[in-house]
Amino acid sequence: MSSITTLDAQGQSLLALLVARLPSAKPANPQTFIGYKQAHDLLGLPQLRERFGDSLKAQGLVSLAEWTHETGKPAITGLVIDRESLMPGPGYFQLFGRQPEDFTWWRGEIEKSKSFDWSPFLPQEPVPEPPLAIDIDCPTGREEVTIYRIIRDTLLARQVKQLHNYQCQLCGHTIVLPDGSRYAEAHHVQPLGTPHDGPDVWENIVCVCPNHHAELDYGVRALNHTDLRLAEGHTVGSRFLSYHNTKIYKVLSSPAENGEA
Repeated sequence: MSSITTLDAQGQSLLALLVARLPSAKPANPQTFIGYKQAHDLLGLPQLRERFGDSLKAQGLVSLAEWTHETGKPAITGLVIDRESLMPGPGYFQLFGRQPEDFTWWRGEIEKSKSFDWSPFLPQEPVPEPPLAIDIDCPTGREEVTIYRIIRDTLLARQVKQLHNYQCQLCGHTIVLPDGSRYAEAHHVQPLGTPHDGPDVWENIVCVCPNHHAELDYGVRALNHTDLRLAEGHTVGSRFLSYHNTKIYKVLSSPAENGEA
């Protein structure tokens, strides 16, 4: 087998999905891993073979496994399992020269994967420039109002969006771009930076469409667990929701509380 030093696009997409899964994966509990079909569905892949495992192998799983083996990285593909046996396929162990069902080694590779810095190898998601507004000329003149919002696209934010398949957690909407890729935005529930100083952690991020992102930024809607569409492996922390509802929503949505009459 020739040396593989560059990971192909499908392998990168699968790697991004698995890295997004790592925070909730418990090495001793395969129930917290991801099944072949679930990975297949989250990546939006066509089913090329009768078995989802075989289909996924042809669309990134083999290339990712071989790349980690050839470059000496943790065997992160052990996160992808058969939901009935709760095991990766036998090829996973064979590739790395391990005995079938070497549980100690498998668990160790997941532990190493959780502490490894995968960020240099993840696909860089381009953030599309917002389209220019097309104004209708008006003979009576017009007033230009420009509003700037910071859209923070951290590594964790990209992972949350990928886990939710770029679907808004409030309405389920996604924007499909002309090249077929999906677009959504990540909102830090307790905002980053001064004066809020929210942390950049999974539990403080929601995947939303631009409309709902603006509503949350400007505090015109509350945010509760019952509002949010769920994805396995991602939950939003109650303390961050409480912060939004008491410090962002109630303050910004009430002019009286801002000292305005």
